[in-house]
Amino acid sequence: MHNKSNSEDWIVERCSKPFESKEDAVSYMKEKKFDGMVLELEDGTIQGVCPTYPNGYYANAKILEEVNTT
Repeated sequence: MHNKSNSEDWIVERCSKPFESKEDAVSYMKEKKFDGMVLELEDGTIQGVCPTYPNGYYANAKILEEVNTT
């Protein structure tokens, strides 16, 4: 079960956070115990998103990795 701060932290971060690389995103999400996905957006930028990220919100985003910390 997810702890309360995990959910609140993602809400504060608006459920999406930019990163320099896939590795940075995965490392951050695992360190913070955030479940979610690492996406590469159409413009080449990397975003870590929470599990409730609406499919299709980022048009043409490619899932690079799914992160499950539980």
